[in-house]
Amino acid sequence: MTELETEDALIKTIRDNHKAAKQHSAAWRTETIENYDFKAGHQWSTEDEAKLKEEGRPTVVFNRMGPYFDAVTGTEINNRQEIKYLPRTIGDSKKNEILTQAVKWALEGTDAQFEESDAFEDVLTCGMGWISTRMDYEDNSDGMVCMEQVDPLEMYWPPEAKKRNLKDAKWLMRVKWLSEDDIKERWPMLKSERLRLRGATM
Repeated sequence: MTELETEDALIKTIRDNHKAAKQHSAAWRTETIENYDFKAGHQWSTEDEAKLKEEGRPTVVFNRMGPYFDAVTGTEINNRQEIKYLPRTIGDSKKNEILTQAVKWALEGTDAQFEESDAFEDVLTCGMGWISTRMDYEDNSDGMVCMEQVDPLEMYWPPEAKKRNLKDAKWLMRVKWLSEDDIKERWPMLKSERLRLRGATM
């Protein structure tokens, strides 16, 4: 099998997995969009809102969910956890202090606490919260840890995953639309003609 045939087979597997995951989570995605709208105060359906406007009646919303969300997210913020390395033996004490300070420095540089709080609020809203952790080399050639909250609607998982926190998932997939220019910037070795071919067969 040639390199191109291997690549085509891999792309087909990825597309098949995405299609199955998309069908499996379709109802959850519809409900998630409604949940975010509801939380934001958009609690009238399009049909009901149009009917009220036609009748000259106001679309009044009493967002009783807001205070509950604020209270729970405030509790999470006030009880943020701190990562510490604890020594198992007396001789490990100094090493663990260095590791603890290194983690603290890395997390402060990426505003991890705010990203984690945003992901926690996603859990309250739709039941799923995601954080992307990667190395960023744009501002520092040596690399910096970067943690970012991910839109739950960008994430997909296998239909057969049943355990809490998707611990039994054999793969996880993030689907995010990028422009051709963004793709070329991230993957400069990717040839333009193959990029267009892949895009045309999505």
